[in-house]
Amino acid sequence: MVKQNRVNIYAYQDYAAFLGEYYALQKEHVRSFSFRSFASRAGVAPSLLKDIIEKRRKLSLDVMHKYAAAMKLTPKETEYFALMVRFVNEKKAGEKILRLAELTRARKGDFIHSLDHAKYEFYSKWYHSAIRELVTLPDFTDDPDWIAGYLRPAITSAQAKASLDLLEQLGLLYRNAEGKWMQADAIITSEAEIQSLALRTFNVEMLRLAHESIDRFPLESREISTLTLGVSASCYRALKQRIRDFKLQLLTMVSEDKEPSRVVCQANFQLFPLID
Repeated sequence: MVKQNRVNIYAYQDYAAFLGEYYALQKEHVRSFSFRSFASRAGVAPSLLKDIIEKRRKLSLDVMHKYAAAMKLTPKETEYFALMVRFVNEKKAGEKILRLAELTRARKGDFIHSLDHAKYEFYSKWYHSAIRELVTLPDFTDDPDWIAGYLRPAITSAQAKASLDLLEQLGLLYRNAEGKWMQADAIITSEAEIQSLALRTFNVEMLRLAHESIDRFPLESREISTLTLGVSASCYRALKQRIRDFKLQLLTMVSEDKEPSRVVCQANFQLFPLID
């Protein structure tokens, strides 16, 4: 069977078109290839692929994973394939915009880099994430003393040097051919409900900085507000989801921002009950 990399999955945002091109290419190069042979390889009904290509049926995530395995997609290609399925199958207009944002970002190659448990050392100190963003500034200076004094609150030069070493070790920063520090990925996120002690420590640190920012920065340099609400259980769950969606919108705005970075900032989101 022809290798999947002959079809560039990232050139598509409609899975029907992608599957149609894949089928046509296989048919052209492999005489024995057919809907039936592919269905046997994927372990699904023979007529399903034809129906999906001709848009008589939608592709489910379950079948998508079977197709991805049969097509020998890489993990990143499979991830993109799943994004296509979620985008095409989404019916709600607001949600579809968010799915398109995910798809667009992925098509550019700017995949959100999700840190695994082995990389939670990143969350142990607030300044690791700040330094990672600091390298994008036009006036960034590769000097631990400069970095240490530029941050607010300031850290030590030893902490700045150790942070750069950690970020490089984790693959989050690298030096280009000219020796300049560069981000390996545009965006980092963690899983939404991770209960890691390191992540909880990171959140506490950022809440502490938010508290201190009230006295550290003038009003025009910060945006801090609160709401106290009485809501139903279902509305509470919806509020949590809305915060997650809004975070994705902010990430999309940042990934699509073409102007040079000038500010490194922290955005915190909190929603918690005030009663048992």
